[in-house]
Amino acid sequence: MKGMKNDTILDIVEKIKKGKLFPWLNQDHNKIKGMIISPDTDGFICALFLNNFFHWKTIGFYDGKILTIINNADFKNQKENFVFIDVEILRPKIKSIGHHILIYDNENLHPLIKTTEKSCIQPNSWRGMDVKNRFATKYPFGTFHLVLSVLYGLDPKNPIFNFDLKRSIVPSIYLDGVFKNLFNYPENCLDWLKYLSDGNSNHPFEKLLNHPTTPKDLMNLMKNFFSTLDETWTTQAKRSKGKIKLGKDIVNDYMQKDVSNELTQYLEYLAKEYNFTFNVALWPVLNNKLSLFNFDKKITAANKSEYNRILNQKPISLAITSKARNGLEYTLDTNKIFD
Repeated sequence: MKGMKNDTILDIVEKIKKGKLFPWLNQDHNKIKGMIISPDTDGFICALFLNNFFHWKTIGFYDGKILTIINNADFKNQKENFVFIDVEILRPKIKSIGHHILIYDNENLHPLIKTTEKSCIQPNSWRGMDVKNRFATKYPFGTFHLVLSVLYGLDPKNPIFNFDLKRSIVPSIYLDGVFKNLFNYPENCLDWLKYLSDGNSNHPFEKLLNHPTTPKDLMNLMKNFFSTLDETWTTQAKRSKGKIKLGKDIVNDYMQKDVSNELTQYLEYLAKEYNFTFNVALWPVLNNKLSLFNFDKKITAANKSEYNRILNQKPISLAITSKARNGLEYTLDTNKIFD
């Protein structure tokens, strides 16, 4: 936020260590009852990492249109005990981690955005990235790289950071199209890498991006990864491999069996690439009865008047993906599920 600008993410980490910010990432991490993640590769890798780091359970998915969560989680009464991963929830008592642009003008923060300062982990907001002035220099990586950097700052000697560099390169740069940003926007990526790592050569993301390989080797690694996606996700269309579609893949309050099996196989593959452990007991969302909540997701122009109009309706989540006509995606809680 406007008052949270800092030189590197270590400034945020120090505040977390002192208990001034996000205590649920440090001294109170045992109070978290589960994660609700985006239903894609970034969400999956984040969840695997947090399974191993905190032993948090993956209990649900949220895609802006649908929230599906294990039936016995009692979301309406327990929602403050969960954390949303790879999405920002614009409610001051709901914990979330995301990396989308939320601000139109950093010099005139909307009151709704201000209320999330202590509940939402958000690198663009920390650095004052907005649509009006700094959209071109927005965060170019995934939620995984953000979570990795914060937790490395908190516990750099944790053995989880010693994952296999060569095997984990491709899934790490595949998520959210990071590999495209690395070569299309190198100056911005290098600037954000410095922000995340403070130039520490032992930082896991620095080590990943410094791993020696030739362009041809990298192309072959990418080719093998795409082959794995094709072989694993037989139920999904070409552009949906590595993802699940909540509206299609949840039937009669359960994840479809073939989709659950494919996701399990994909999680096992990702865990192997990182030397993480995939513990199915920490993924009750795969096989348990689910509660399904529907929301009203819309898209509009990313201009000042539309932004203010939408924010005044108190959306539960939003993302400004471009400055184009359909650049502002937002979700309204018409059924008052978060009230």
